[in-house]
Amino acid sequence: MSFQLPPGRRRGRALPLAAAAACLLAVITAATLLLIRPAPRQAPGPNPPPSRQTEDRVPARTPGPISISTAGWRAVSLDGTLVPESPQSGPAYGPWPLAAGFADDEAGAVLAAVNIAVRVSGQLGPDIFTATISRQVTGTATAALLSAAWKDYAAAVGTHPPASTGGPAGAADAAARAFRLAAWTPAAATVDILAGADNGTGPGLVVPLQVRWTGGDWRLVAPAGGAFTGTPAAPDLAGFTALPGS
Repeated sequence: MSFQLPPGRRRGRALPLAAAAACLLAVITAATLLLIRPAPRQAPGPNPPPSRQTEDRVPARTPGPISISTAGWRAVSLDGTLVPESPQSGPAYGPWPLAAGFADDEAGAVLAAVNIAVRVSGQLGPDIFTATISRQVTGTATAALLSAAWKDYAAAVGTHPPASTGGPAGAADAAARAFRLAAWTPAAATVDILAGADNGTGPGLVVPLQVRWTGGDWRLVAPAGGAFTGTPAAPDLAGFTALPGS
């Protein structure tokens, strides 16, 4: 079978088989060299977004506590548990069931840490802790924190039956008495909270809380394993600032 050339063009003599094979080999070699040639240097592009492994990271602690004025702060009751608020730094919305709308500054980070941490307590009831954990908590241990809150609520219901379904089973056992801002950046902060049993009486524990600025507000980072841990407070409480109502 012959291949018909367009009219008006002269037929050329067919290439010998060996010559055709040589041409084909040259084409393949050239294509291979192009494929393995190093890519030209380009200007560096934007860094890729952080992986989930860095989601819970917060800034390193500063050499000393960061001073914050509490002028204008006041304590408000959340089903019998006192939480702080500020007209300037928030929360702009609340106190029930959520506290949201905190200022993107040091005072806002402290107020968010305290308000959100109080609301994840199982004793305050699922009407509060489920909404708070699902909307204002971040990190890989969020599910563990929610599970722990349900267990705490089940235990508290036996001692303090709620007045309504999903309501609080008594006030939270530990109240925030003072704070110390240990580290802060515009994106994340570490806040040490002095927590005292029985609404401020009894021995105090220093509980570190971590918050991140995301989605236009501060979010609490769920603690490892879903459980907050503390260390006994020093007698002098150096660097701590009292919270209103403590």
